[in-house]
Amino acid sequence: MTDSKAVDIDHLTHSLRDRNIAGVTIGWVDNNGIVRSRTVPTAELTAVARRGVGITAVFAVFDSHDGITFAHDGLSTPSGDVRLIPVIDNASSVVALAGQSGLAWVHGRQLSADGSPWPYDQRAVLERQVQKASDAGFEVRAGFEIEFALTRESDGLSAHRGPAYSANAVRDVDEFVVLLLNALAANSLNIGQIHAEYGASQIEIALSPLDPLAAADAQILARQTIHSAARALGLRASFAPLPSSSSAGNGWHLHTSLVRDGRNALTGDGEHGLSETGRSYIAGLVRELPGLTAITAPSSGSLLRRRPGYWAGAFGFWGVENREAAVRLVPSSPLLGPNHTNVELKACDASANPYLALAVTIAAGLSGVADSAQLPPPVQEDVGGWDDARREAAGISPLATTHTQQRENLLSSELVANVLGEDLLGAFVACRDADAAWAESHTEDELLESLRWIY
Repeated sequence: MTDSKAVDIDHLTHSLRDRNIAGVTIGWVDNNGIVRSRTVPTAELTAVARRGVGITAVFAVFDSHDGITFAHDGLSTPSGDVRLIPVIDNASSVVALAGQSGLAWVHGRQLSADGSPWPYDQRAVLERQVQKASDAGFEVRAGFEIEFALTRESDGLSAHRGPAYSANAVRDVDEFVVLLLNALAANSLNIGQIHAEYGASQIEIALSPLDPLAAADAQILARQTIHSAARALGLRASFAPLPSSSSAGNGWHLHTSLVRDGRNALTGDGEHGLSETGRSYIAGLVRELPGLTAITAPSSGSLLRRRPGYWAGAFGFWGVENREAAVRLVPSSPLLGPNHTNVELKACDASANPYLALAVTIAAGLSGVADSAQLPPPVQEDVGGWDDARREAAGISPLATTHTQQRENLLSSELVANVLGEDLLGAFVACRDADAAWAESHTEDELLESLRWIY
């Protein structure tokens, strides 16, 4: 809960009211990657910081179409209340939103009605993994690359005409780019770059690396900032893994690294500039990919996006700067310096809860470090062009493209079960089952349309 000794909530509330902030939105992310929220009058912030806002317990079993599944025994009735508590760790925790005049934003955590931990709170899952990393002697740095398709609200047509990565494409949307850059800065969000991506009307921003909780928080706030900037100019942003069957799809690539004693613990004198810790960290990620990606790219749209040739991590292997690999090593260099080494997980998208995605990624990497997992040789080709026999000989398997296979991978992952806990895993599986049942009675185009704007 909020530490009132660390933050003077009354002073913060008065400051917000002096800035004409009428309401504070408390946001959290459900098991479908959807940002849910409650907005409270600014005058109520002091009381809400203490007692929270009541929300239904069954938000944990909402599916991607706002259906409620009662298939999970732990939440099998509509009864029960949860307290949504704003996370106010410092005076900057509440952000006056650029693009939403009069409103501020704060991230939320979920507690049981009596104030005790609630087993379905995703933020707490990540907090536990950050603590485990600290206990092992590591700090974790993380950052998301966010891809989205930008279309015109009036007719749904592409906001820019390409070509991919070109100045011409950016020129088509330069007002949006300027507005977004200013809004991100005003919301205290740092990015490394923005550019026109490969897909039709696609844009990408790269959030700067932070500690895991701050990185997940930044990812959520960045979405709200992008949506607001787009709306202001008559545009609309889709973060969906696959906005349409003809699109390249949107990844939210997750970069992580380890720090020990102030230095990048992945960097070393070994092959590819890796330390033994770095080799084992990557080995842990590769080993856990089937269960891991069931959390980091979990939706029906994710499964359709997972195609060879689309840089979506369709096969379970790693490579050095190989963008077709599910796990990509981004090594340090004389130009970039020894602290640059990081590992990118390609099979990650907006349908993932960012706290859970980071939690299982950290756990997978650290599991490899803990048991000195052996790293197979990197693959520097697009294995989608190989035949099945060659992939089998190399020990490379496709990642799941069906709900049945992904469900099996999820339930057979001891690591994921330990990270999420029995209750949250049960609710998460129930959500995926409900989504799969919805998809069975709809066409692929209907499915993609249903997911296009929800993230």
